Amino acid sequence: MARLSFLALALLLETTPAASAPLESLPRIEAAVAEIRGLPFRRPVAVKVVTSAEARAHFAERAERLWPPERVAVDQAVYSNLGLVPAGFDLLGSFLDVLEEQALGYYEPEEGTFFLVDTASAQETTPMLIAHELTHALDDQHFGLDTFLAGGIEGDDDRGAARSAVVEGSGTAVMTVFLGREIQAGRISLGAIQAMQKVEMARADRLKATPSVVQRSLVGSYVLGLSFLLRGDATRLRNGINPADLTAAFKDPPQSTEQILHPEKYWNASARDLPRSVKLTDLSKRLGAGWSLASRGSMGELGLASLTGAGRLELASPDALRPEAWTNRGAAGIGGDAYQHYANGTRSITLLATLWDTERDAVEFQESLVTVPRKRSYRYGDAVILFTGEDLGPLAEGLAAEVLSGLR
Repeated sequence: MARLSFLALALLLETTPAASAPLESLPRIEAAVAEIRGLPFRRPVAVKVVTSAEARAHFAERAERLWPPERVAVDQAVYSNLGLVPAGFDLLGSFLDVLEEQALGYYEPEEGTFFLVDTASAQETTPMLIAHELTHALDDQHFGLDTFLAGGIEGDDDRGAARSAVVEGSGTAVMTVFLGREIQAGRISLGAIQAMQKVEMARADRLKATPSVVQRSLVGSYVLGLSFLLRGDATRLRNGINPADLTAAFKDPPQSTEQILHPEKYWNASARDLPRSVKLTDLSKRLGAGWSLASRGSMGELGLASLTGAGRLELASPDALRPEAWTNRGAAGIGGDAYQHYANGTRSITLLATLWDTERDAVEFQESLVTVPRKRSYRYGDAVILFTGEDLGPLAEGLAAEVLSGLR
């Protein structure tokens, strides 16, 4: 369910539009990024300035490769069945609309190039954007971003979202330290930052209006990734960042958004909380003639928070910087989850199986589930099985018991 954050390599930061003039400062910014990140650039980074239309075309082309239309249709049906988006919602169109509105720069791993979107005259805050994208380029040269993001996550969207948080958290961490230095040096003024924030708050209408699950998937990797790499302690930024922590997260990636939301479950070796395996068998034959398994994936704590009533965040509020604002009682304590989506012509069924740390966590999840038509949920101790979409009637309980037996 976190597929959007896996795809969002484009920058979604509250910054002012970029133009070509700040490129004159590129060598200075590049040296600062290498020093802050604690890694050398292995080769020069190509830079291009593009229009908003060219940027949207790039996002659409990359999305089509990573998220083909047939998969978009299935994911849209899953989101709709679970009550996360309205019926008929254009998932890909919404994604591209937000990127076109918000993305002012992006890094393309396949080309080793970063692009600045030239939509207005240069602003003194533009070097922030450059620092963020140069960090992506630097991490790519050492760890291979596309390989890192895709590594071992087929059918595990939650693990993909956790890796995306490492990538964007690294860029945001380096950019934040860089910004502090620029302010101290007098190259970026507080007035410019305040003006930038006002402009971006006014132009973020599409992001503010998008459903909670989409908003959280797109933005969470930046905010939560930074918190995760700071080990949940924002005061660490007073002394800069620890490059070794960033490198460690690339070499030994977190395996769930639970670890991103609760950094101690990753960084504390004695308390490291790994997701429980949830393996589901194909129920197509049990569902009857014409049914087939169309998709599978996982939601993780970040996705389950939307499923248990977490609404849109006020991104301009300081509260949005706290990891606890991104989750809730119904999603906390997840042990592991997996979903399957079955199709039969225009009919569909979505099965979600969850395992929880305690029976109480399972009860809280079931009690917090958003209202969805034709939803049936069954709890067995620390497990909750959920069916949505086509009403299975009396067959549902027997299928739930069958799914549970495969989990034990």
